[in-house]
Amino acid sequence: MLQQSQSLSFLLLLSLIMFSVSSVLSVSTANSTIYIQCSQLNFTSTTPYESNVDSLFTSLIDSASLYNFNKFESSPQNDGVYGLFQCRGDLSSPNCKDCVVNAVSQLKTTCPMSTGGQIQLDGCFVKYDNTTFFGAQEKTEVCKRCGPSIGYNSDVLNRVDEALAYLVGGNGQYFRGGSFGSIQGVAQCVQDLSLSDCQDCLSEACGRLRTECETSTWGDMYLGKCYIRYADQGNEDTANNGNSSSNKSSGGGGNNNIVKWIGYIIAAVVGAGSLTFAFKNCCNINGTSSKSQFNKFYNKVIKNLKKDLEGAKKEAETAKSEAKSAKEKAEKAAKQEKEESTKDGSMYYLPYGPPMPMPPPCPYLPHSNPNTCYYL
Repeated sequence: MLQQSQSLSFLLLLSLIMFSVSSVLSVSTANSTIYIQCSQLNFTSTTPYESNVDSLFTSLIDSASLYNFNKFESSPQNDGVYGLFQCRGDLSSPNCKDCVVNAVSQLKTTCPMSTGGQIQLDGCFVKYDNTTFFGAQEKTEVCKRCGPSIGYNSDVLNRVDEALAYLVGGNGQYFRGGSFGSIQGVAQCVQDLSLSDCQDCLSEACGRLRTECETSTWGDMYLGKCYIRYADQGNEDTANNGNSSSNKSSGGGGNNNIVKWIGYIIAAVVGAGSLTFAFKNCCNINGTSSKSQFNKFYNKVIKNLKKDLEGAKKEAETAKSEAKSAKEKAEKAAKQEKEESTKDGSMYYLPYGPPMPMPPPCPYLPHSNPNTCYYL
């Protein structure tokens, strides 16, 4: 009986830890900001429109706990406001609501008096305006991101084409995802569009993505009402976010640190000495209080997880700064080369080189530092 009680306590402890880790991974990934836009028109404080916007935001958040998409309009006859949210198709209801809460909070902070705004997080999209946009096609390019070049690798490029063709293949769904070998892809439309308009939007996004990220290891294309993304998970540049050692340490660094801590936790708990410690404190064999010991151990684990995530964020900022510096040096060198080469009147061609490394975009793979597009 005592052994059964000890085993149960051990399993409960390990389950709680693993649940906490998975929650941190899922929520942090879904809440990564892709872009945010604010209307240039402002409303006056304490007006009915402000009250309608607040009411709309509340409705969006409440609805997100039940659905992955919904749209609302408030007082359409006077100071009307229209809004919707769309969560990623594979997001759970709790994570969908968390994402919408985060998105609304950012809109309130970034666009406090704007008559309209929209924000795209990794896990959800939220938009509001003082004129209706429901059902309207919006094929304007909002945000584009391309990864490093893989050159003309026909095998990989063929798989990319297959993946994108599947995503645009008209399977009657607003959310589509799939894998072709090492290539993973995902596409989604806002559900206020008809399926035919969704198809048109994704076809447009796919065409632009293949043109502008032609030989990239990964690419994202966000239009007004849809997006399409792919990533070559078999490529080291995708997994490690570039070729430099600093980029390798930052690309997905937060998740690598989390995986490292999972290993530490399991090793510590299943080790003979630690296992005995866990059993004694969880089961209170010696008559001491288990609650304080468990809380101390659990809080230490969570504290270190947060510390690693913060470290990964700092590494990402450092990598971004280094990439910017490298780009400036390259542009300066190219300018000097152009000046030298044109002294004799000959035609100058800008030397071709691989694009600057950027972080992996695929929403199926957690990443703590996406390259964010801001438009204010």
